[in-house]
Amino acid sequence: MVPSLRTKLGALAALLHFSNIYVASGQFCSCSSLVVPVHVDVLIPKDPADPFGGLKSNASSLRRLDETYDVFGVFCQPNTAVSSEKAEVIQLLVHGFTYTSQYWSPPTEEFRNYSYTEFACDRGLSSLAIDLVGVGLSSRPGNASDVQFATNAAVVSQLARHLKIASIIAGVQPFRKVIGIGHSAGSATLTFSATAEGAHSPFDGFILTGNLNVQPGTLPSLPGIMSARDDTPLRWGGLDPNYITTNNRSLFYPANSNSFSPRMIIFDAFTKDVGPLSAQLQGSVTSLPAHYPGPVAKVVGSEDQGFCAGGNCVDVVALNAAERLLWPDARSFDVVVSQGSGHDLNLDFFAMAPFNTYVDFVEQFAAL
Repeated sequence: MVPSLRTKLGALAALLHFSNIYVASGQFCSCSSLVVPVHVDVLIPKDPADPFGGLKSNASSLRRLDETYDVFGVFCQPNTAVSSEKAEVIQLLVHGFTYTSQYWSPPTEEFRNYSYTEFACDRGLSSLAIDLVGVGLSSRPGNASDVQFATNAAVVSQLARHLKIASIIAGVQPFRKVIGIGHSAGSATLTFSATAEGAHSPFDGFILTGNLNVQPGTLPSLPGIMSARDDTPLRWGGLDPNYITTNNRSLFYPANSNSFSPRMIIFDAFTKDVGPLSAQLQGSVTSLPAHYPGPVAKVVGSEDQGFCAGGNCVDVVALNAAERLLWPDARSFDVVVSQGSGHDLNLDFFAMAPFNTYVDFVEQFAAL
């Protein structure tokens, strides 16, 4: 089935391919939005309830998905000259469930800048923040069961390869290294990519935030999960009922309400998006070993109400050892527990600490 966004943009696709829709300049960044056609040819489970997304399935339980999707992204680069080493590195930023690329650059609030893309630009690093297929301004297949971890894992891998061989916009050279940074389900997407491709992965490192190993049947439950078309009929009334959203964002923040701006919750609710039901059913993909040979880091908030409930993140040494078991071939592996941060590490008052952690790991990985 032809994705609806592609229908709308079909006549423009050739013109928009790696071209600017708008250009915005801030204190540290020049940012351009773009639409990139990405072809995926991948096997996905016939039943999207498969907890491992097809990674452990036999051929009879899989079906072929051969489609080209329009992937929306925002490319940001530093306004000032940077070293040749940093100029060769780009971060591919992958949002979490019911979020979009806006997660990486929300508006300034109470004189606090929550934009990781601008923070990274100030430190000489470029980024491409994307909307995953099914979400935001990217193609949204009519059949939600087409949007699984395998689908978007193929998308991010294809994008990483393209960033190394083609110019993202006019005047920008291909990048030598691509570091994948994910949040929550975006981290699971990158994990799926690493598990599926192993040593053939195009990524030169992974920074996986807001995500820890999920054993089958133990995925932290989100409050208020419901069909998106029932939640907001005016906006999503025509969607497949298996596109879902949440009407309660509180679990994404620390339990202590003094840890975040109440207006950020309002913005969060106003800009929330949808996700496929499979994103809630296939979380066990993170419990499989990924034979990826590059460097890996995980960053989780100490106040993450899902992953760190019950003191799960207090003993960082034990947590690091447990998570390391699933990355046996990683060149290096670290778990960082960011004190005070909730699940959405980028959106509370403690955001600068994880921002510094992300940049430190990007620089470390780029130097390898």
